[in-house]
Amino acid sequence: MDRLLKEKLIKYLSGFVTQNRLDTFERVLEHRTRYITAALENIFQPHNASAVLRSMDCFGIQDAHIIENDYEYRINPDVALGASNWLTLIRYNSGPDNTNAAIANLRSLGYRIVATAPHVRNVSLPDFDLHKGRVALFFGTELEGLSETVLSNADEFLRVPMYGFTESFNISVSAAIVFYELIGKLERSALNWRLSEEEKQELRLQWLRQSVKRPDLLIRRFLEEHPESAPQAGK
Repeated sequence: MDRLLKEKLIKYLSGFVTQNRLDTFERVLEHRTRYITAALENIFQPHNASAVLRSMDCFGIQDAHIIENDYEYRINPDVALGASNWLTLIRYNSGPDNTNAAIANLRSLGYRIVATAPHVRNVSLPDFDLHKGRVALFFGTELEGLSETVLSNADEFLRVPMYGFTESFNISVSAAIVFYELIGKLERSALNWRLSEEEKQELRLQWLRQSVKRPDLLIRRFLEEHPESAPQAGK
C-alpha cells in the first residue's frame, strides 16, 4: 500500500475512535524511539517479561526483540496492562541459534550490541555514551544471566551501580533503571532519536487496528471502497 492510500486508511479508521485517543497517539509518537531497543534472552517468568514490556512502553522504546531458546516468552496481562499492544515485538524462535540470529539482525540495523552484565570492560550506567550510535540492550535472567553467545559478541558492557550486599537487581528493576537513565539522556541530547514520519504512519495504523472493533472487517470495507489499494496479483 502506497503512502497516499495508507493516509486514507488511517483517516478512515480514525473515524471509529475518539479524538482523545487520536491526541494520545500523537503525544506518544513524539517521544517514541528506535535509537534504543531491548533484546530479552530466555526470560521465562511471565511477571518479569511483562514488567519489562510495560517499562519499555512507559519510556517510549518501541521495539522489543524476544529471544526464545529454551523458554517461550509469555506475557502476564495483569502486569503488562496492554503494553504489548503498543510495542513492536520481534520474536526469534524458529531456529537452532536464535541468539545469533537476533544479534545478526540488530547489527544489520546499525545497533551496537550492549550486554547488561558485569564485565572487566564494563561502563557504569551514568557514563554510557549514546553518541556512539544506536543501542541494543541485552537482558538475561537473574539466575543464568546472558548467554556466552551474547557475552562473546557484545560491543560493550553496561553496569548499573549498586552499593548493597545483593549482587544484582531483578531484571525488570534493572531494565527500568537503565531505560530511565538512557531515555533521559536521549531527550536532553541533540541526537536524531525520534521516529521518521514514515515510521509514525506505520505505528498510527498499527495502533488504530488495536483500537477499533473488528479491524479486519473495517479494512476490507475500506479496500472495497478503494479498489485501487487492493494487492495486485504477482506483487
